[in-house]
Amino acid sequence: MKWFDRTPRDVTRQLLRHHRVPVVGDRVLLQDVRPALVPFVGQALGLELDLVAKAGRVLEQAPSLETQVALADVVRIHATRAGAFARILDGEGVEPEDAMRPFADATRDFSNLVEGADWYEQVLAIHVISGLLEDFFVAIVPGLPEDDQDAMLRALRGESAHGHLVRILQAAIHATPRLSDRLAVWGRRLVGDALLQMYLAVNGPDDSGRAVPSQPRLEPAFNDIVASHTRRMDELGLTA
Repeated sequence: MKWFDRTPRDVTRQLLRHHRVPVVGDRVLLQDVRPALVPFVGQALGLELDLVAKAGRVLEQAPSLETQVALADVVRIHATRAGAFARILDGEGVEPEDAMRPFADATRDFSNLVEGADWYEQVLAIHVISGLLEDFFVAIVPGLPEDDQDAMLRALRGESAHGHLVRILQAAIHATPRLSDRLAVWGRRLVGDALLQMYLAVNGPDDSGRAVPSQPRLEPAFNDIVASHTRRMDELGLTA
């Protein structure tokens, strides 16, 4: 499927551009990472489209009309964000599928890992993954060229599905309190898988499209992102 009629620029050159991760003491500053724009947006777009697909599946299985309406908004919000990412690539003269392709295998593997055993785990996965990745991508947007920062921040900080997902999950936990322990464990598992996608964004994929293993010193840079995740889990009454 062709997203746009323009002829793409030389995407390969940008995808192979190396970047260094600045270190202060033993702490990496994510805001000082200098990602190449096309792979950065390409990975974000691929992950966002996967969230759209996941939200569509839980919408189909929603247990009530009220929940269906809320999830329809979740689908719309993530689809709007994906469209904004695609337009940024269009502005660079790059076909979105070309920008996403180097990350396709890693995104597919990630999607399978966070699929969830049932509807409740699938909804929590959308909530947790979208929150973690949004916080991460926002944190490294300052490393993009100044002309591109505003468009990415508008896409990332536009309308949020957070409130809809919190209400759905709170209602489910209230109706079935025994869900709490299982969802808390699932939430902790999701964090580790999301961190691998962050490593991929910082270090780039290897020849197989998988994440290049990161040095341990990168992990302190994720403290604030994990802290925000903990607050979101606390809001649900779940232990992060």
